[in-house]
Amino acid sequence: MQSRRRTLGLAGVLVALGTVPETALARETALSIAIPEQPRQGALMALARQAGVSMGFAPGARCGGRAAVAGRMDLDQALARLLDGSDCVAFRPDPRTVVIRARPSSRAQRPAEPPPQAPTEVGEVVVTADKTETLLSASPYGLTATSGAELERRGVADVRDLTLLAAGVTVTNLGPGRDKVLLRGLSDGPLTGHTQSTVGLYLGDLRLTYNAPNPDLPLIDLARVEVLRGPQGSLYGAGSIGGILQLVPRAPDTALVSGRMTLGASVTAHGAPSGLAEGVWNLPLAGGRGAARAVAWYEVVGGYLDNPRQGRTDVDRSTRRGLRVSGLWRAQDDLVLEATLVDQAITTRDAHYVNAADGPRVRTTTVAEPHDNDFLAVFATARWSPGWGELTASIGALDHEVGTVYDATRAPPTLVAAGGRPSTFEDGNEIRSLVTEVRVSSSNGRRLRLTAGVFNAIGDQRLDSEVRPADPAPAYAEVRRDRLREGAAFGEVSYDVARDVTLTVGGRLYAARLRTRSDITLGVPIRGFTGVSHDTGFAPKLLAAYRPAPGLTLYVLAAEGYRTAGFNTSGEALQVFGSSLGDTQPLRRYVGDELWSYEAGLRWRRDGLAVRAAAFQADWTDIQADLVLPSGLPFTANLGDGRSRGVEIEGSFERGRLSLAGNLVWQDPDLLRPAPGSPGRSGAGLPGVPDLTFAASATYRVALAGDRDLDMAASYAYTGRSRLNMDTRNAAAMGGYGELRLSATVRSGDYSLRLALDNVLGSRGDTLAFGNPFTLRLQAQATPLRPRTLALRIARDF
Repeated sequence: MQSRRRTLGLAGVLVALGTVPETALARETALSIAIPEQPRQGALMALARQAGVSMGFAPGARCGGRAAVAGRMDLDQALARLLDGSDCVAFRPDPRTVVIRARPSSRAQRPAEPPPQAPTEVGEVVVTADKTETLLSASPYGLTATSGAELERRGVADVRDLTLLAAGVTVTNLGPGRDKVLLRGLSDGPLTGHTQSTVGLYLGDLRLTYNAPNPDLPLIDLARVEVLRGPQGSLYGAGSIGGILQLVPRAPDTALVSGRMTLGASVTAHGAPSGLAEGVWNLPLAGGRGAARAVAWYEVVGGYLDNPRQGRTDVDRSTRRGLRVSGLWRAQDDLVLEATLVDQAITTRDAHYVNAADGPRVRTTTVAEPHDNDFLAVFATARWSPGWGELTASIGALDHEVGTVYDATRAPPTLVAAGGRPSTFEDGNEIRSLVTEVRVSSSNGRRLRLTAGVFNAIGDQRLDSEVRPADPAPAYAEVRRDRLREGAAFGEVSYDVARDVTLTVGGRLYAARLRTRSDITLGVPIRGFTGVSHDTGFAPKLLAAYRPAPGLTLYVLAAEGYRTAGFNTSGEALQVFGSSLGDTQPLRRYVGDELWSYEAGLRWRRDGLAVRAAAFQADWTDIQADLVLPSGLPFTANLGDGRSRGVEIEGSFERGRLSLAGNLVWQDPDLLRPAPGSPGRSGAGLPGVPDLTFAASATYRVALAGDRDLDMAASYAYTGRSRLNMDTRNAAAMGGYGELRLSATVRSGDYSLRLALDNVLGSRGDTLAFGNPFTLRLQAQATPLRPRTLALRIARDF
């Protein structure tokens, strides 16, 4: 009821604003344009300045040649003249924005033109996180986008490194393939259990996770990475209450045979060496109407932790190998079909935590604690682009299997039949899902714009956990299967009440059904459970944006996110479950949680300077969190109601060969009203996210002899203090450290050589005070930063 009142109240405000009369929207008038002959891309940017609009170039848009235009005409006429005879067309998602795309028919007929010899001004980044194509500077959201070229230039190789570029990104550090991504202080703890993720991770249109850890795909051969903060329930559904992180791969290129080979090696102080090999290959097909692109990687990361009790050193070695293959086919000039396969396997020989009392890089478990994360996905997309808009249909299937072994020698003896002793606890989680979505969006700069679609997901999750005894004896084991069905209809409508004011109203109507079956044995069956849960609802979004000048956007936003209910089944033979909120936890059925976010922000871009700032508050009710029972087994709690509020600032500056960037976040995540029986207390804060983080980086390019140049880069990131969990009786502290990185890259023709030094200052901060649930209450645990590491990479383009 409270959510409905909020929605109606905010909608009333927008309706009132929408009564601005029709005449308030200025009609597009003729312009006096004078653009002398110059490289076509530079002429287009000059037109954008004279017309007072924002302009960007979509991936694959090659507008070679020269052009000029002069006279009195409207913007569409000027664009047509500048693009006449080129391989590009103009697309106007709204009256203030122009996106230059590749001309559909030209891709099949013309080879790519070489880049112009003289440098031209670069347009803005084109983003798609809100499921429409727009420019970053015009996006009225807490959105950060970084191009693939910039990722390579700054040496950003995985999601953890995004903290250097995007404000408010927190990544736990359980190890490769075990981490959670958090945004804006919206943390439900570092454990990964039955709760849905707070941040949706996407590769293109495919969601990578549901309630499993980040599959940790490397950031190789990407067009860009987009971080969209705040609940995205209206467009992305459950499991995006903190926002989304979208990896956008480079599409197959229908014009050029190209590729890249990369080899790398590194050495770590007090640790074992590491190495990697990466390859990218692109092949046009069928005379330019299609193309295939393949990306492969193999990486060995040497360990740096020792276990003297087992007589082993550098125990936390991990291996990551994978392949991504994409195909593109232009069936018609306005119809593009794409398909992608991703296959990756991560194997970690032992866990990444230490026993704090034993030393900075020492653990004394009696058995190894390996981890595996195997990810396989196939997805396909069809995009039809008639004159009135775009229709997108996608289907994807994935199989994600995660397995972890814990030392359980100090687990309660009740997990083994009388006389037995626990040895290890093996936890297996396999998720299979099939997801389909069809959406349509209007375009062509109309005053009223629409995005609408339908969504369906079928999920099947199997969780097998068991205690392995040291002696032949019956031991605890659970076989659980969850079957999820979810359907939704969603949409957003944007309306220009004036030339510089846009109102957007959106929402998602959803229904979900979860069926859980669990069987627990201790040699013989001791407990069985079958339950069915239904969730239905509507998640709204309300937005007002004001663009008083080119490159400047002000906005206010209110949006809702949600996660659906589920069941607790794990526990010893005599485990008791509460029946409803207010009972002692764990509850048999934990309820869904809901989050309302309110945000006011701005973007400003001018003369090489770009700034984004936002103030936000999120009200979170019935917070779900994965916790640990006294037995060491997992459960999901409803902790009560909380709030996260804060301020975030991002900025960048480019002038000639110098590039500067920085970000800062202050946030105050808090638990306000603990639920009865939950371990938290009012004012204790939310776990795993620091109150303060900031980062700064600088790069400088030096021209050397011939065609060689040198890029020098430095970056520093600070992570403030935080607590491990909401259990105030065992709230281990972590964070409070900084990392300095230095690098130099030399390029000569098709070759590049990069030398980097990470953790220059040798910081020893605790990144995550967790490793083993069975000893969490018995001894302090810590995950140290990787020691100082020197890395060398050599790459060749062809």
